[in-house]
Amino acid sequence: MNTIQNLLIKKAFELGLSAYPLEITDIFVENRIRLKCIYGCRDYGQSLSCPPHVMDVDIFRKILNEYRQALLLIENYDLSNEQNILKAWSYLRKESFHKMLELEYLAFREGFTYAQLLRPGACNECDTCAEKCRKPEFLRFSPEAVGINLAKTMASVGEEIIFCDSSSVKIIGILLIE
Repeated sequence: MNTIQNLLIKKAFELGLSAYPLEITDIFVENRIRLKCIYGCRDYGQSLSCPPHVMDVDIFRKILNEYRQALLLIENYDLSNEQNILKAWSYLRKESFHKMLELEYLAFREGFTYAQLLRPGACNECDTCAEKCRKPEFLRFSPEAVGINLAKTMASVGEEIIFCDSSSVKIIGILLIE
């Protein structure tokens, strides 16, 4: 592990996030993941951070190959006592995103000009997207929007996603470093 990764992992821990170093080869990009956005997400097409407004999976693959390292970022929550899981999920992922964004900014300040965060879920900075983003400084796309298979990527570091279990919700982002 290198110095920047150590610095970012320490800061992530201070923010309440788990951070796992990833080689780019540990990030699994599959076309079928985008299919779930198109035919499984009720918000498809409504956010500028989601398909069809983001780059194609093949273009992302090319860009990803220009990076060497990344961090998998996870914040764990127990929502078993929540009445409205979707409302809690929306609030918590926005809060987690801002923590993760601090790490992107830190990497940038440390000289990693092309550090780029892939946010947990669709952007939810505004209630609805305008034709042009009103908060472009926060506009980031999710790993799934560009075809990242989070289950496989998480498995590469010994983590797992448990779908449909509100007692163990993981909010996940990926910070591409360089």
